Amino acid sequence: MRVFFNAIIIQIFLSAYIYWRGWQGLPDKKYIKIPYAAIFGIELAIYFIGFFISGTGLLGFEALHDLAWVGTTWMIFAIYMTGLLLIYDLFKFIDKKRKIFPASLDLKAKKPRLFYFCLSLIIVCGVMVHGNYCFFHPVVTKMDLTIEKHSPNIKELKIVVATDVHAGYLIDKSIISMYVDKIMEQKPDLILLVGDIIDYDAKSLYEQRMETEFLRLKAPYGVYASTGNHEYIEINNEVEDEKILWLSQKGGMTVLRDTAVLIADSFYLVGREDDKCKTRKSLPDIMKGVDRQYPVIVMNHEPHRLQEEVDAGADIALYGHTHNGQFFPNNTIMALSSKIYNTGIVPENMKMRFMYEIPFGYKKKENTHVYVSSGLGLAGPQFRIGTISELVVLNVKFNK
Repeated sequence: MRVFFNAIIIQIFLSAYIYWRGWQGLPDKKYIKIPYAAIFGIELAIYFIGFFISGTGLLGFEALHDLAWVGTTWMIFAIYMTGLLLIYDLFKFIDKKRKIFPASLDLKAKKPRLFYFCLSLIIVCGVMVHGNYCFFHPVVTKMDLTIEKHSPNIKELKIVVATDVHAGYLIDKSIISMYVDKIMEQKPDLILLVGDIIDYDAKSLYEQRMETEFLRLKAPYGVYASTGNHEYIEINNEVEDEKILWLSQKGGMTVLRDTAVLIADSFYLVGREDDKCKTRKSLPDIMKGVDRQYPVIVMNHEPHRLQEEVDAGADIALYGHTHNGQFFPNNTIMALSSKIYNTGIVPENMKMRFMYEIPFGYKKKENTHVYVSSGLGLAGPQFRIGTISELVVLNVKFNK
């Protein structure tokens, strides 16, 4: 339903608004207006062809990749372009009521309309180019953590954490290859993939033989994963848990599904099922056999109810999911909603889904080191505007 809503709002109403505002400023020349109209018509056709045919199996990977790229890129363009054009309309409305501009400047005339439209176009395209650059150049966030617990065989541990990879049609094999290179450059002792490793469709993984890239992930203490909400999205008649099974059977990683494992007789790693899992266990149930004298690291994709990990005695709790809003103004909305949530005036059972205690970054919560990553990949448009694509490197020391 949300996808359909986006299609209607973005592809019809916003596009129509942008089209009309641009049309009003264009010179009355057929050689200008016909190509202008064609651009909007072609984009609309491309989007709805992809929207209605993508799940039929009639299109191959390349076609679906291109259709998805056009549709999601236009979505960002339409949102920002609409925002700037609304500012023009707002000033036009104010000027009509209070005459804030000189009489020589008629905001209804073609020239100022065209100038502002072109200026907006340049600004939006510039912002999008920068946002795309930020997406393709992940930031490596390094943190030094000290755990005051005994780890018999390991005194120092380099953990590389990646969340929200979203491998699929948009984040394709070539991008995954870049991610794997980036991870392996860090020379990790342990690799953790904290949910939403796969985007929507398992078919895209088979079509691209994506396992050849994931199998390049190697670390002395292993490659572990936990599930995210996208692992539970089943489309195109997928077998139940198909994406999760692909990760363990094809992708070469150990998926911890409400499971705790003791690694090198030195520390525990816990992987929680995503909230979407109907049989999800409570953390105390998962950790019944865990000796808390050893360090405990918990992977939990969605950063809701952080106190659960704190109360369970986790030394490090790792999350993703939020993307830190992915692009402006979502990041600002998320930051403001976090401040509201942290006042305590909104009960947990009444908070909105984008309200998080920590939408992004690090916090020491009692004795637990909490980190919420903005994600290595992202869902949909390949633009990081006001946010970063992030790989997290934790240099952990065990002191006792």
